[in-house]
Amino acid sequence: MRISIALVAVLLLSTLGGCGVVRVQGAEQQAVSPSPSPLLPCPEAVEGPMPGPCVTMPSWEQKHAENKAYRQRAPLSSEAAAEGEPVAEALRGGLADLRERRLYGEVHVAKVVRAVAPPGTNVVIRAGGARSAVVFAIELPGGCVTGFYDERESEVEVGGYISDGGCLAAPGH
Repeated sequence: MRISIALVAVLLLSTLGGCGVVRVQGAEQQAVSPSPSPLLPCPEAVEGPMPGPCVTMPSWEQKHAENKAYRQRAPLSSEAAAEGEPVAEALRGGLADLRERRLYGEVHVAKVVRAVAPPGTNVVIRAGGARSAVVFAIELPGGCVTGFYDERESEVEVGGYISDGGCLAAPGH
């Protein structure tokens, strides 16, 4: 029993003995601190060497752009654009007809989208959140025909796949 208590004590002391020691360089001497120094943002305009350890922070705009990077569309080849444009034009006409007849909602938009989608293509249709908004996508080889439709407006575009993959961002993004 004494041996096991002594063994636990030795292991505990050897484990705790090295905790919290950080060597900070950049001062005239090396200093040993009991806990790590927090890294501060680097000053914006400093001439010469940086004053101590610091971290360069991206701007809010950079962070926001990086957060939305998954929505960026890949470039579209001219062949894919040529294949998608007739589908997009047919969709624009079908949505204009819905608007003339004052038909809104997922059921009506789905009929138009499926009617113009080439056979065997992947079609995504879902509620867009506000009012009777509907978002849709037709996945073509090499690109997408995407858009939305609601009481006020509609939009149809031909573009590449998004960085996340597929034609539309996942719901909630």
